[in-house]
Amino acid sequence: MVTKIGLDLGYANITLSDITAGVYREPSVALVNKNTRAVLSVGNAAAAGEGGENPGAMLVRPFKNGLLFDSKITQGIVENAIGGILPVEHLRCVVGVPSDLHVKQERELFAILTSVGVHECFSVNRSVAALIGAGYSPSISAISVNIGASCTEVSVLHGGEIILCGRSMVGGEDFDKAVKQYIYDQGDVTVSLSVARAIKEKLGAVWPGRENSSIDIEGTLSLTGNKVRMTITTEDIAGVFEKPLHAVLSSIADVVKKIPYESVKEIFENGIVLTGGGAELFGIEIMMQKVLGVNVTKPLDAIDCVAKGLSRVNNIIPAKVRAGNKNVTEMLAKYYADKNK
Repeated sequence: MVTKIGLDLGYANITLSDITAGVYREPSVALVNKNTRAVLSVGNAAAAGEGGENPGAMLVRPFKNGLLFDSKITQGIVENAIGGILPVEHLRCVVGVPSDLHVKQERELFAILTSVGVHECFSVNRSVAALIGAGYSPSISAISVNIGASCTEVSVLHGGEIILCGRSMVGGEDFDKAVKQYIYDQGDVTVSLSVARAIKEKLGAVWPGRENSSIDIEGTLSLTGNKVRMTITTEDIAGVFEKPLHAVLSSIADVVKKIPYESVKEIFENGIVLTGGGAELFGIEIMMQKVLGVNVTKPLDAIDCVAKGLSRVNNIIPAKVRAGNKNVTEMLAKYYADKNK
């Protein structure tokens, strides 16, 4: 029996998706010894140990801007996530990759997956996977925008092909940093990124309409180290996202303006499909639509679209395709086109 999963390796989270079992997510981090680089813990255990009882440890994220940069730590994180599934008779995995992933890195990623118990490995462009996870066919003409934690990926699809793509090194975590900086500016008070993220999720907005609310937090005075309590409201952080939001919108505009004139009408009919964790910021789809002049659609489960798309792709790859370790992005448009005939 073949067990089929989708695997999204994000800067902030590693997400597993299965058509029947649903979505499983945990932090894509490892706690490592600062001197020896030995991996002490990964995932939820590592995140819980941040700043804890081991002063000789540091928290490391091995997926930088959608690219793999530490094989050993990646293997530990992937092995931990897949360990909840194994043992199985035959495990087939489809992993999401950015448009500019080097062939060498893709092979390295396949080797890591094989070493932790995956029998067959396939890869798919993350932007295409996001579209499929949002319920669209990869044969349509549209603009796929995925705002991850550390970067924003933009792909323009036309006639089943990716005709343009771009990536900005700005993502959802930059919105968190904007909140963190705002609090610091109020009186040299520091908070962790996790606290800043909680503030963003509860109070953050880039378009009018969010009900005013508040949250009580505890920070640290930089000069004395003393703890201080603060109350932050929705109105307090209005406008703090301007700089990273401008960078995200600019990166999308840079790609959109390169769309060939003869393809604009068809692509703009479907417009932008907005996915990723950064897409959860209140009002961002409205702001994007107003600024860019393109219709923007945001699925309810925007954060899980890539992982769900990868899982769906795994279920349409024919069983006879036994030549694993390959990118199947190009075959998807043909499959959907034949399916809709």
